[in-house]
Amino acid sequence: MTSPRSSAHRLGAWGEACAAAHLSRLGLRCCARNLRLRGCEIDLLVRRRRLWVAVEVKTRRHHPAPERLLDDSRIARLTAALLGLAPALRPRPRRLRVDVVAVQPAADGSPRLRHFPGRTLRWPAAADG
Repeated sequence: MTSPRSSAHRLGAWGEACAAAHLSRLGLRCCARNLRLRGCEIDLLVRRRRLWVAVEVKTRRHHPAPERLLDDSRIARLTAALLGLAPALRPRPRRLRVDVVAVQPAADGSPRLRHFPGRTLRWPAAADG
């Protein structure tokens, strides 16, 4: 018998894989998945050139708008985590962003995705060394 937790975990992993494929089609390279940092987990860390994006993926079967399950404090924690990680990223970032991707399985099993790009933050010029 499959536990509800493992079913939810599989659905979340499926949503993250769909989101990663979508972002790849947009020209973003996936650099890390489920990156655990102090007090936060970044579902996907992607980049295009020197733009680095922390992506929160919300996957739900029976919610009309999974992206609405995020509150401002979660976005703030993701932003703080990305800012804390930025000095260690290579190539060094020039811009940072936190995006949300909402994923829902359609009746035929295909993903229904909605991508919400966040506000782009310029990384301080001092970090460009």
